[in-house]
Amino acid sequence: MQLLKPVTLSLLLSTLLFAPTARCAAADQLRQERTRATQQAQTNELYQRQQLENLNRDQELNQTQRQLDQLRQQETRRPGLAAQPRAQQLNETQRQLDQLQQEQQLNRVQQELKLNEIEREQNPVRRQEQLRELQLQQQMQSLQEQSRTKLMQQDLNRLR
Repeated sequence: MQLLKPVTLSLLLSTLLFAPTARCAAADQLRQERTRATQQAQTNELYQRQQLENLNRDQELNQTQRQLDQLRQQETRRPGLAAQPRAQQLNETQRQLDQLQQEQQLNRVQQELKLNEIEREQNPVRRQEQLRELQLQQQMQSLQEQSRTKLMQQDLNRLR
């Protein structure tokens, strides 16, 4: 039997020793890319959900504003002392509606900034955690805003 040359033997040994390491590195890289793609899809989904909720909230606020405007028009047709408390209630509701709209705009900007920050996060575990936190925060804000809008609409319905 012929002995292998030292260079050939060295290449053969290094191939046998480093092949599993190279496979593990490739598998790790593939796993990281897959994780990144999954998290990017989750980020995109969260952004789309956020946009849809923004549209829904805008519609609710627009509907409330229309109701308020209708009541104000009715109020101008009925002059008198009894109209004064009602006008004050309408003005207070308008103030609350304006405040809610401003808060929603601020929340949108903050959420978008947070989403951009999450996209730059390098640690996949931390990124996933931040995505979950933002999603929960968005849900809580959405429920609070819906509640406030419904209360305003109920107040307006009572004034009719």
